[in-house]
Amino acid sequence: MILRYYFRIIQQAWWLIAVITLLAWTISLGVSFSTIPHYRAKASLIVYPNASLTSSRDVVTSLDTLDKRSITSTYENILNSERVYDEAIKILSLNKRDLKYYKHYTEVQSGSNTINLIVEGPDPRIGSKLANAIGENSIRYIKGIYQVFDITFLDQAVTSTTRFRPQALRDGGIALGIGFLAGILIAILVDQLRVPLESLRKRSITDRLSSAYTQAHFKHLLEEEIAQSPSEPVAMALMEFEGLRELVDGLPEPVLRDLLHKVTDILRRQLRGNDIVGRWSRSSFSLLLPGTPGAAATRTMERIRQALTEPIAIEATNESVSLEPCIGITERLKEDEPSKLLIERAENALEQARQSEKKTVFFVGEIE
Repeated sequence: MILRYYFRIIQQAWWLIAVITLLAWTISLGVSFSTIPHYRAKASLIVYPNASLTSSRDVVTSLDTLDKRSITSTYENILNSERVYDEAIKILSLNKRDLKYYKHYTEVQSGSNTINLIVEGPDPRIGSKLANAIGENSIRYIKGIYQVFDITFLDQAVTSTTRFRPQALRDGGIALGIGFLAGILIAILVDQLRVPLESLRKRSITDRLSSAYTQAHFKHLLEEEIAQSPSEPVAMALMEFEGLRELVDGLPEPVLRDLLHKVTDILRRQLRGNDIVGRWSRSSFSLLLPGTPGAAATRTMERIRQALTEPIAIEATNESVSLEPCIGITERLKEDEPSKLLIERAENALEQARQSEKKTVFFVGEIE
């Protein structure tokens, strides 16, 4: 179930995921091609007992000491010391300020007495020379203070032709993966936020008791319909329930909500999918029928009035309520007619319906 949910999000937000992935890849390429390339030079040194040891006991003791790594760690500290580094720079006649993009460090291979001296920087020739100079200077310094152990080059550093960083293909591949995962995460977050925001939006335009649109949103939809379809017929109806007028204030809210929901459901079942139902006042509803001329709208409203004439059962009290609906209908007369005139004629038609025996009045006359 969860996998299907995530798969649905990926399907719906594929464009967002693709944009984020492409953006991450583009940024990675831009950084790769705008960054100064760095190269790595590596020199290997090995620590071993001094050949001047003649006693087998001294050799065994020195090997035991070497196995404890204290000597190797000490030699690492010497290779990393500023004193050795500064002397190596002087030997190469280099300026320390020009080497601000270079760094050196050591690595000890696990289970061995081999030390790797690594120098990274933008010029591979300077890097290899610096690694070898640090190594040679360290060897001289160590041989001057330690007699039991010796250290020498296992492999000297050579000039590298392969950049250490950035690596456009590798970094681009990593960026694609990160961008894809980030896109999925953002798509999920957007989907999670969209549901509450959609609920809040729907709550703001929907009447709390009836689930129909509020009067303000109904008027907004009416204005949109008139503006978007200036040459199409538009019919509007106002439906008042005279049997509900006195009950609105007396019924408990849960009972009233259930009753109004049933009214809204009946209206929606009787209308088409693009017709609009709104709650106009405490005891009346508004109906908008796009693309429907007045005569057809009158027939539809009469059918709805007949359906709502039947008493509606209230489950909480086991009683029935006769709504006694009356309906006023009108249609747009001119293409440039504002929604205000349409509403005024619908209200006038509803007033005539209240006084009429037929209870359904279609009004297209002028408002006095």
